[in-house]
Amino acid sequence: MKLLGSIILLLVLGSALAYKSYSGYQVLKTAPLTPAAMPYVNRLSRRFDFWGTPGVGRPATVMVSPEEVPIIIAAFNRMRISHEVMVADLGPEVERERAENEALRLALPRSPRVAAYDRFMEFEEINAHVLETVAANPDVASLVDLGLSTEGRELLGIKLSNGAAGQKSVWFDCAIHAREWIAPPVCLRIIDEVLADPALRDLADWYVLPVANPDGYSFSWSDDRFWRKTRRPNPGSNCIGTDPNRNFDFLWEGNNEFCSETYPGSSAFSEPECAAIGNFITANADSLILYVAVHSYGELILYPYGHTVEPAPNAADLAAAGTVSADAIAAVAGTRYSVENSAAGLYFTNGASDDFAYGSGAVLYSYTYELSGGGLIGFNPPPSFIQPVVDEVWPGLKALVEYTLAN
Repeated sequence: MKLLGSIILLLVLGSALAYKSYSGYQVLKTAPLTPAAMPYVNRLSRRFDFWGTPGVGRPATVMVSPEEVPIIIAAFNRMRISHEVMVADLGPEVERERAENEALRLALPRSPRVAAYDRFMEFEEINAHVLETVAANPDVASLVDLGLSTEGRELLGIKLSNGAAGQKSVWFDCAIHAREWIAPPVCLRIIDEVLADPALRDLADWYVLPVANPDGYSFSWSDDRFWRKTRRPNPGSNCIGTDPNRNFDFLWEGNNEFCSETYPGSSAFSEPECAAIGNFITANADSLILYVAVHSYGELILYPYGHTVEPAPNAADLAAAGTVSADAIAAVAGTRYSVENSAAGLYFTNGASDDFAYGSGAVLYSYTYELSGGGLIGFNPPPSFIQPVVDEVWPGLKALVEYTLAN
């Protein structure tokens, strides 16, 4: 028994040594940003890792290495953007989160057919859950195999349907940004709810992809908690990965900023994960009504477009449906999600998945949900946040589906 304990300890220590520590990294928080500050913040975001949702009237948070702390503080001072230190040393926070989730994993074993909402699930667990769910519910569930990621992981989604011909359909994907661990539980909750309620399957066929960036998500567990991008190497650069939410074939714009967290890739759909999602959306455009990408964090419901604040053709309908959803979320525990145009509510983007789904004509309604943040820094809510988040967001997503199908 003592030998077994020693082996486990060595494995844990080896894992810890491989994992990025973030010792000395700081998280800074600005005052609410003014319109004049936004162009500067947008430029800084090409070099620094901004979190949350920089926008007019909202503070921005940014993670900075020890070497870069003086650089960004000098930039803020030069631009007269007031700020404070939100986290003085990120390292202990990363170690605490890993230890907590591992303790819960060992203490709370689960059946592959049961989604965990008391802790975060690794990619292999999530895919096993999808496969078991399909196997256990062959009359209503079928596997959506979108192909392989760059590193050969399976992009496995699920279709939930009553089998009737000619039904309209809705799509949900989660965790296209790897570090947003709170997103997959929302997709798993959708699967649970639609499986349990035949009336929901009578409304539409439901497509759900719990992890849209398998390589990045896995890397955020094994090596780097705050990894955001894919894991495809960039020729000629030591910086790996592409921001998959800048890689869709809608007004895609390229650059050579390989190390940026928002690097859009070498070409539109250069990432196999994005190409697979885009191909599926295009192939199913005749039935799709609604596209939803689940992200974190910011308590926002964003609708197209990301490249302009000019209203989309049915902007009033998009806003109305989003407001119905936000009201349903608020009715649970009072959390108020803001409903905004993506460019106005977040920042200007090209090549985003929701804009592709809408701009390509595949859907009439398209949204990005920025879930509630948690923990010291937003991206790392403790496991105790999972259940409250999925409990309040699910009624909002259900209301969104009902509204869009009725209108």
